[in-house]
Formats: sequence, C-alpha cells, structure tokens
Amino acid sequence: MTAVLEPQAAGHSIPVTIDTEPPVQPAESPTPEPAAPMHCGVEMTATPVPIASLGWAPLELGSSEWSCACGYRMDSEPAGDPLEAVRLASARVESIQWELDAAQEGFANAVRSASRLGASPDALSDAAGLTELELREFLAGSDRLL
Repeated sequence: MTAVLEPQAAGHSIPVTIDTEPPVQPAESPTPEPAAPMHCGVEMTATPVPIASLGWAPLELGSSEWSCACGYRMDSEPAGDPLEAVRLASARVESIQWELDAAQEGFANAVRSASRLGASPDALSDAAGLTELELREFLAGSDRLL
C-alpha cells in the first residue's frame, strides 16, 4: 500500500496505522432457492386448476400446478400438511351449502309470489319442476312457516 503524505508542520505528528490483515470477504450467502421448481433446465410456470363445477356456475379456480414446456405437470401443494386438502374441501362444502340455502329460499319466495299473483297450478308446477302434489305440499309447508 502506498500512501501520499502531505507536508506537516514541525512538531505535529499524524498517527498512521498499517493494516496487515488481508481484507475479510463477506460470507457468501447461500444461493437463493428459485421461486419456481426447475424442469428441463428452466423454471416451470404456475397454472391454476379449475375445480369441476356445474356448467352454468362461474369458473372457480382451485389450487395451482406447475407446468413445464415439455408437458410435465407437478402439483404445487406442499406435501407437509396432509390435512390441508381436507380443510379446503370442507370450506368449499360449507360455502356451497350456504349458496344452496340461499337458492332454496329464493326458489320458495318465487313460487309463493307466483302463487299469490294467480299463476295456475299446472303452469307453476311445470315452471318449478314439481309435480302438482309436491307443489301443494310445498305451498302448504310455506304457509305454515309464514
């Protein structure tokens, strides 16, 4: 190491320290894990998997899977928690039950309303997909609830 010293006034000294230790290299950080798994030497892409549902229902996306350009597919779910799939399925069942309850209530309100407005029993049973006996029982049960 070469130092350039400025001329100093007489009687004034400047302490100089010489570092004889080699510079410490920062510890190498481990190579970060890629955000996506690798296949065929390139990162795979995440693709959402549609949940099998009714044709008229909006598309619902379940978990995603990793896919490679070669066609290889891999589930993105971590294998660490075997109950995770059970929890997700349970939550989905609960959501669908709430939807079914709301749909049944809407159906009952529509049938009662049509009956009060004078729809003929034949036309009402056809529109509701009920036999005349089921329609009578449905309306009688609805009247008891009111």
